[in-house]
Amino acid sequence: MPAIVVHGLIGYILYDKIGLIYGLLPDLIGFGYYFLRLFMDYKFNKNDSLLKIISPTKMNTLDWKLYDISHSLIPWLILLYLLKDKAIYAAIIAIIMDIFLHSSTNGWRGPTFLYPISNYVYDGISWNKPLGILITSVITLLIYVYRNDIIKILDGVFDSVKTVT
Repeated sequence: MPAIVVHGLIGYILYDKIGLIYGLLPDLIGFGYYFLRLFMDYKFNKNDSLLKIISPTKMNTLDWKLYDISHSLIPWLILLYLLKDKAIYAAIIAIIMDIFLHSSTNGWRGPTFLYPISNYVYDGISWNKPLGILITSVITLLIYVYRNDIIKILDGVFDSVKTVT
């Protein structure tokens, strides 16, 4: 999924190397086992397109469970609270983008972002359609241009949460 590259890039823009890692983690956790299993077990036909090989129809129950857990805001907010590492915002931003930039029309449903409290999924705009690519590009560009302002806002949210707890 090329969106993983954008998540890593945004994480890097905001929090350097550690942000890159946190930005990638939801997808690495959510799809790591799936891709490992897929590529270890699957015999590829030379005529198969990448989209035929990598398909949501090949996701099993464990794959979807890992996706649900890794793309839930709840564990990431708990980690933010426990670790007090602002770079975790990179993962949270990646998940928020995924909430709105996934559509069930291509089979890749969006995250159950409040799992395990709720299984609600927002049916948004697919990130790999022209409008989704445009929105993703604009978000990435705005984060790059307004990096310092965004970090100040995130720091303010982080500090206000720290004082409440």
